[in-house]
Amino acid sequence: MASSAAVRTCLRGTLLFGCWCALVPLLLLLLLSCLVPCGIAGASAAEASAEERPVWEAIQVCPIPNEDSPGECRPSVSCAAYTKINDVSSAASVERISFIKQIQCNGTDNVPYVCCPRGSSSYVQPFMNETVSHKNRIASRLAFDPDTCGLQSYMAKIRGGTLAEIDEFPWMAMLLYERENQPLTQACGGSLISRTYVLTAAHCVTGRNLDNSNGKLKYVRLREYNVHTDPDCVVENDVKDCSEDKLDMPPLEIITHPDYNPSTQRNDIALIRIEQTPAYSDFLRAICLPTRNVDSFVVPGQKLSVSGWGRTDMFQEKLGPNALSPIKLKLSLPYMERDRCTKTFRPWNYMLTEGQLCAGGEKAKDTCAGDSGSPLMNFDMKRGQWFISGIVSIGVRNCGVEGLPGVYTNVYHYLPWIRKYVQV
Repeated sequence: MASSAAVRTCLRGTLLFGCWCALVPLLLLLLLSCLVPCGIAGASAAEASAEERPVWEAIQVCPIPNEDSPGECRPSVSCAAYTKINDVSSAASVERISFIKQIQCNGTDNVPYVCCPRGSSSYVQPFMNETVSHKNRIASRLAFDPDTCGLQSYMAKIRGGTLAEIDEFPWMAMLLYERENQPLTQACGGSLISRTYVLTAAHCVTGRNLDNSNGKLKYVRLREYNVHTDPDCVVENDVKDCSEDKLDMPPLEIITHPDYNPSTQRNDIALIRIEQTPAYSDFLRAICLPTRNVDSFVVPGQKLSVSGWGRTDMFQEKLGPNALSPIKLKLSLPYMERDRCTKTFRPWNYMLTEGQLCAGGEKAKDTCAGDSGSPLMNFDMKRGQWFISGIVSIGVRNCGVEGLPGVYTNVYHYLPWIRKYVQV
């Protein structure tokens, strides 16, 4: 028999795991498995933990919609069941995309993790039921605050993942380009900063490389989430939630910074003037311009947020490696102080200016091609508002290289120039 101390240790571990998972049947199973090494084998709790990791550290269980048994949180590329359902047609299916969103889980920040069935290579029912009631957004808190910048109706959930929520970051803009006899292509992002202006990178709207690769900027798309559906919808908690129709706004005027240097990417910032947008809503709103320099309130390593439709490994099985994402993504990146970033790029003889800042440098985490022009954001906890700190500008060719951060245009540095055109 095990000592009372050893049994108490096992019970504490089992109960902690059971409460975290909220799975009562699993408690008994784990309790029995815990008593074997602690009691019958005659080993103490300390000896058992030294020989093998506790199950709650080795395996992160998670719920799978439409299944009674929990799954295991693991990298999406190592889940055969996920590979089967992650095809190009999935992006056009509300039921399938909603299911994929539900099985995202908190495995690691470095790679996408999904809840994978244990002991099976297939999900039982890999879709969410669409025949449900529609979410009523009339009572949204944003309806009572129609003009304030940086607000969003999305409330953080415990579930992690790289796919953004349908109402998350409502200021995100997708830039669509047109070449002769070819369909529209997405290549950059931007941020709505007023009812008539979008902020982006200069290299997204001017330069020889832009004309040769992407063509001419045709539209600024707002209220976008999933490029394959319109309107966009997701199903969650037995409620179908749909956004408003996408807005394709032709650029009325493109204003690049007068000192933009395409060779060095310095002063990589531009404004796109569009027709006045409709009234703000849960799916359309401007982000706030910064009120202070990021260096004055962010400490090294503190996380900032990025979003966009850039290259991702999330859909690599069917769309290929580093394919542009059809769905809005999100990511958190650590801020890197200027001195350290300057030293990092010294071997390339590249010197940062006051108009640039750095973030990233973690393995497999970075903004990638297609994210150019998208915002680097920080959330002000006291105000409850999002502010734009940077604009995706420069990155290494293979994004997500450990030790090499991305370089962003420092928006605060350009406020005087922005305010010549934008009244906010």
